[in-house]
Amino acid sequence: MIRVSIPSYHKVVEDNNDSYTAFIIEVCIVATGKTLSVQKRYSEFEMLHKQLKKQIKTPEFPPKKMMKFSNKVLEQRRLALQTYLQGVALADKIPKILLHFLDVEQYMYHGSQDSLDQLDVSNRTTHQSMIAFPPEVYLQDNRNGSWDIVSAGVLAALYNNVEDLVVR
Repeated sequence: MIRVSIPSYHKVVEDNNDSYTAFIIEVCIVATGKTLSVQKRYSEFEMLHKQLKKQIKTPEFPPKKMMKFSNKVLEQRRLALQTYLQGVALADKIPKILLHFLDVEQYMYHGSQDSLDQLDVSNRTTHQSMIAFPPEVYLQDNRNGSWDIVSAGVLAALYNNVEDLVVR
């Protein structure tokens, strides 16, 4: 499972003085916690959309407008592209073409799975594993009967009735 967002964009000026807007895409791979950043222009999103339409039912894609691009228009496009990517990434099967577009294939696959067209995430957990210890591990017997305030806070957060856990 991946989480995607487009937190910003910026203008890129090429050597020949042509310019375009690059959208910064942040990708978090939930299983590893690794976060990556990639830049894409609108035309690359369009190509992705055309390829995805052949494989899956896609969310609505933001239309190309022939207006002068103000900050307001670019911000609207940024939000629309973010919504689009998030919609595609939430599918039960993440298309491999999306992983390629986001440059995260090498972080998602273990072993040779090049024959897969889509990554199945329907049976994956959406949280990290957790190790639990019995409350006695955290309790220390102090001679004056008081115990550590940090331990008390942790126990209060984890258990409803901390008083039942304290051995006197």
